Amino acid sequence: MNAKTAVVLLASMMMGGEAVAAPLEDYFSSLNTCYGRSYSSDHLQQHHGQQVIDMAVSHFPQKQELLGMDSPFQPYPDTPRMVLRLDVWLRGQDRSWQEHAICEPHGDSLSCAIECDGGTFEIEARDQDRLLVKLRSDLYFTQCDAGDAMLSRTAEDRSFLLSPLPRSHCSPE
Repeated sequence: MNAKTAVVLLASMMMGGEAVAAPLEDYFSSLNTCYGRSYSSDHLQQHHGQQVIDMAVSHFPQKQELLGMDSPFQPYPDTPRMVLRLDVWLRGQDRSWQEHAICEPHGDSLSCAIECDGGTFEIEARDQDRLLVKLRSDLYFTQCDAGDAMLSRTAEDRSFLLSPLPRSHCSPE
């Protein structure tokens, strides 16, 4: 196929078919968003090995340029990469741990990596506007060597189903 044929084919596909939405575009648009889950005492008693007692994923698009993303600000999906904030409370800890992750489309999901080789996770859409966060490796909450928490990817800390929360539950800082 020559270049001219490829351009014509691509143009006809774009005009004739419905545009393909970016993964999770409805979840992370130009608005501030917050998803999370606090695990009940009953749940944690049934899952003794689970480290995570609370998790939140948030997106504050106006903060992206401050984190080294494209400037001037362009909301997702206008830019293929976005910054999400991951907040985690671990069992036995008296504080939450936060990290920023840079996420990119990967099929129907987002593939996210924590800065400074802090690990990777994937986010998939679920019914009722929920998100499934799946760890692909251990996660290190080190703020590039300024902290010391680790979330090990175990049988009980492998995936987390998060629901929409009021934006006030998540913080952009």
